[in-house]
Amino acid sequence: MKSPNVLVCPLDWGLGHATRCIPVIKALIETGARVIIASDGAQQNLLRSEFPDIEFITFKGYQIRYSKILPVTVKILFDLPRIISRIKAENKELKALIRHYKIDIVISDNRYGLWNKNIYTVIITHQLKIIPPLLLKPFGKLLHNLTRSQLLRFNECWIPDYAGEPNLSGELSHGKNLPSNSRYIGLLSRFDSNYAQKEPAKSYKIVAILSGPEPQRTIFEMKIRAQLLEIAVPCLIVRGLPGNTGIRKHNSFIDIADHMNTNEFAQVLLSKPLVISRAGYSTLMDIAFTGNKAILVPTPGQTEQEYLAKKLSEAGIFYTTTQNNLNLKRDCQMAQNFSGIRQPEQKDSYKFIIKELINRFRQ
Repeated sequence: MKSPNVLVCPLDWGLGHATRCIPVIKALIETGARVIIASDGAQQNLLRSEFPDIEFITFKGYQIRYSKILPVTVKILFDLPRIISRIKAENKELKALIRHYKIDIVISDNRYGLWNKNIYTVIITHQLKIIPPLLLKPFGKLLHNLTRSQLLRFNECWIPDYAGEPNLSGELSHGKNLPSNSRYIGLLSRFDSNYAQKEPAKSYKIVAILSGPEPQRTIFEMKIRAQLLEIAVPCLIVRGLPGNTGIRKHNSFIDIADHMNTNEFAQVLLSKPLVISRAGYSTLMDIAFTGNKAILVPTPGQTEQEYLAKKLSEAGIFYTTTQNNLNLKRDCQMAQNFSGIRQPEQKDSYKFIIKELINRFRQ
């Protein structure tokens, strides 16, 4: 009985799209599928460290960078022609990959060009309803319809969330007029139920998780470093730069890691430090698994993160502040008044869905 060949390809917009592919890839491996990962840059470095024995294809991403001067929205508008061109190009390139590697199934995380009528394609996304910035509000319905039409090119659209309450993504992936191929698969955390809580080598009171495109990642890091110097408690900064996984001492109170392997990172977060992070969806899924309290600092101008941070703050779950107003002496105290979140008992819905999909293709 032959198992299918599955191509997995995450978007290169920060590391979150790669980290949430980790449980998907593990579930595929458990079914006996042959997995090939298409990625590049930091995303490929991260996934290679997790899956050293899997075959990789270097596959050009969208190469999103933010600007120190222009608002995110304006920068993306300028980049839109290039992004659309890349989406069209990756659709053509996929045809060659299908032939060469005899691909049966493609699982794309937010890469809209990776559909093909001759094989089975799946897209993973929590942004079925993109929230436009204020200047583009009049075009909100048009943007929603355009997104919906693109998602319908795929056989299935997997939503990493729960259909009912409680859920994490809110109006981004709930409500009326969702694509007919939509399917909720539960949260996708790089951590899973195999991580029993153990004492980490060192416990921290605060862990700062950095992520997202440059230069905002570095701007955020510099701000956090400066303010953590004023807080005399054990802190760890995880820089979000895959490669070196060792923890090194920065000063008497602050340790720094460019990147952490999944097992070590799980143990650190399960010891329940206060987390400082962006409001990226993959980070939220991870800390929903580990149950930490958090300070959320949305990437300036990124409407999805601003929406999620506001939603979770108004629900009394996570404290949030803007990057310009970040004051960790105050914010760390304020964050203790919020409940944090813990996802419902791990249902591993995605595992059953993946097993069902792979069994359909066994020969």
